[in-house]
Amino acid sequence: MTLTSAVVLLPLAVALMVAAVPRSEPALTRALALLGAVVELGLIVALISRFEPGGAAVQQPFVRPWLPAYGVEWSFGIDGSELAMLLLIGLVVPLALVIGPRPRPGEPPLLVGMLSLQTAWVAVVLARDLVTLAAAWELAAVATVILLGERGDGKMGVPGRTAAARRYAAQVLPGAAALVALVILLGVAHAHATGGVWSWSLDALSQLTLPPGTQYFGFALVMVAVATALPIWPLHAPLISICVTGPTQVVAAVLGVGGPLGLFVLMRVGLPMFPLAAGEWADPIAAVAVVGAIYAALVCWAEREPGRLLGHVALLHLSLAIVAAVSGSAAARVGMGPYLLAHGLALTVLTTVTHSLRRDGVGNLGELAGWASVAPRGLVVAMLAGLLLVGVPGSAGFIGELGIVVGVLREGDLALLRPGTWGLLAAAAVGVGALGLLRSLWQAGRGSARPGLVARLSELDLRELCVCVLALVLAVILGVVPGWLVRRIEPAQRREVEQLVLGRCLAIEASVQKGGHARARMHADLVEELGAVCLDPDARVRQFYGLPGDAAVEQEGAP
Repeated sequence: MTLTSAVVLLPLAVALMVAAVPRSEPALTRALALLGAVVELGLIVALISRFEPGGAAVQQPFVRPWLPAYGVEWSFGIDGSELAMLLLIGLVVPLALVIGPRPRPGEPPLLVGMLSLQTAWVAVVLARDLVTLAAAWELAAVATVILLGERGDGKMGVPGRTAAARRYAAQVLPGAAALVALVILLGVAHAHATGGVWSWSLDALSQLTLPPGTQYFGFALVMVAVATALPIWPLHAPLISICVTGPTQVVAAVLGVGGPLGLFVLMRVGLPMFPLAAGEWADPIAAVAVVGAIYAALVCWAEREPGRLLGHVALLHLSLAIVAAVSGSAAARVGMGPYLLAHGLALTVLTTVTHSLRRDGVGNLGELAGWASVAPRGLVVAMLAGLLLVGVPGSAGFIGELGIVVGVLREGDLALLRPGTWGLLAAAAVGVGALGLLRSLWQAGRGSARPGLVARLSELDLRELCVCVLALVLAVILGVVPGWLVRRIEPAQRREVEQLVLGRCLAIEASVQKGGHARARMHADLVEELGAVCLDPDARVRQFYGLPGDAAVEQEGAP
């Protein structure tokens, strides 16, 4: 067994042990689940530490036959582009397991579901086979729907939780069907391109050049599949509902990891498999993300219900990462690593505070005049989390946001017609919305305590306070010494962007020279058929779309 397989299987093994513990021992089950999640984090850190930036593209592989007649394998491995997402899962899940109500009888199903969800998420990140990735994604979707219907701690009770779970399930089902259709589409395309060889290897599928029509259809399927996870306006209504009614642990995990994981699948499957369509649709996707960010930023200034405010903050903060993902900028992709880590850690803190208010029956921040004088712990850590979302210097949020904005401005013109517009608008919306959050918290905290507030409002207990402080300290550490992670991410992200541009160039050449080529071809076969093409993919893409060339290159080549 390799370290990679251990990282995938450990949460599932712990889930089985937790399921065997009697429901009458809630403290024991939570302690066992937390121990398993902490050991999982240790394995993830060890896996990342062993990753060699200058080594093979995929390291620590684990491959076992699954359906050999159809080329399906249990295939896992790690490359540099996965490291931040893997670390995010490892950090958020144990933190989420600690927060929420104190252990109580009947808790094991929730913990088993959380650990199963972690297994599915890790499998999605490490999968090197499309069928394996799709199966893990479907398992994660089912587990999330079940967990959202579990016993929560909100004032809306069982009807509210059930309604939120149903709405989420109604949005997940089309995405699940789209992902199955995508698997079939790419498998058949590979078989046609290779004379009947079936393979769902992500590395092999990324070497396919599909006809334009197939690319547009396949990319549409990817967007339908990930739209259930990406909080893109106006498809975010279920997200807001679960923030108001869902169990605290599940909400923290879904906000911290679920949204970024949808973005990861878009980058892992949608962009490399369908580079031509991804380039054509980059501007509309960025525009929708920016519109959603502006909408969420305005809501953050007006919303007073803690759960709804939390959901819109999550929608707001992820919008800049969406722009970075579709920009085709390697520097922006590198910046996404620290940015998404800040996203997950800050939202874990905010979930802890807002759901603590929910347990006290607070449904409006306007009821909290004098919060600071009654329960200052929650207010302080919530405001620090808001500063982390703004991107205060010295934090992972600052490193990530700076990397994304600079990367989109400098390298985003190959995918976006107006990279500066989308990047700066998204960053400005994130700043404005986070300031709205801080304003709402400040207004709730200042002044003298309202009559009855002392008896009604409880302070964060030591357990939840420790989680919040630890999350904030981790965000600072990742911002002060980001090199440990960034130097492992950067080579892989630059390599993936180069492959993306090459795939787009080959699709352009095939479309131009073959009149919209009727069938799929492997990259090597297409190059042999068309001759010496795409020797400078960047320049060819710029020429095809009438974009200005790289000034530095033009100056260097001038006499």
